[in-house]
Amino acid sequence: MLPNLTALRAFEAAARHQSFSKTANALGVTPAAISRAIRRLEDDLGFDLFDRSHRAVSLTEAGTRYAQRVTEGFRHLTTEKAEQTPGRPTVTLDVEATFLRQWILPRLCEDSFRDLQLSLNIRTHHDPPRVISPTADMAIVWGFADYWGFKRQRLVSPRTILVSTPSLGISTLAEAAGGTLIHEADDHWWRLVFSEAGLPYPDATPTITLNRCDLPVEAARLGLGMAVADDVIAEYELKTGALVGVDGPRLDSQDYFLMSRSNVSVPAQAFAGWLKDQAHDFADWQKSL
Repeated sequence: MLPNLTALRAFEAAARHQSFSKTANALGVTPAAISRAIRRLEDDLGFDLFDRSHRAVSLTEAGTRYAQRVTEGFRHLTTEKAEQTPGRPTVTLDVEATFLRQWILPRLCEDSFRDLQLSLNIRTHHDPPRVISPTADMAIVWGFADYWGFKRQRLVSPRTILVSTPSLGISTLAEAAGGTLIHEADDHWWRLVFSEAGLPYPDATPTITLNRCDLPVEAARLGLGMAVADDVIAEYELKTGALVGVDGPRLDSQDYFLMSRSNVSVPAQAFAGWLKDQAHDFADWQKSL
């Protein structure tokens, strides 16, 4: 007996979101409906797809394998539909939201993108996804990961950079102790920076801790202090002069990777090539910092 299509759709979404409540919000149903659909699918298949705890769900080993098969099945269906749809070709990209806003969107204004003569369907995620959507031609993820059916290529390699608004007149790390230190999540990167510079960490200096990697850049732009950020996220502000780099150690961070399907369409290949060209230009700019 073939699995119920509605249950498969619920499972595929739950495998990506790793949350029944997020899946329910995405599909416009209740978490209980998602749970029931997946339970019925598990009964039909004869094995558990998820490990369930009081507060979270996670794919079992068998569930991960099945998610890969379902993802590829949906992918074939959507590819056939796209091939029969006339008009300008569309490339579907899954990408981390901050990287999209700070690095990709400013580049879509360039003639080199318009010359591709294609449409983009862009969907965002905030964390590295467990499974890439079956309707995606490609994805950009932060951090080293493997996804079934996709080949991985390094796209850009961020480096930490100290930034401040020009109005504060800060030019060296030593001057940071007189102001406010801004960072994401915790003071880990600031402590590394001071250690690499051979300077004591100024524990008495006030700090602002933010929970997204783009927010320290925005806080620094507003003149709230000096931020430790990465040059991928701060690129636009540095190029426009809204922020300036401050002398100090540059530390490597985790890379962004382009995940492409092995059977990707010609328009998607062209877009991937354009992204790689942009990444090459970015690397040249990095060397000038």
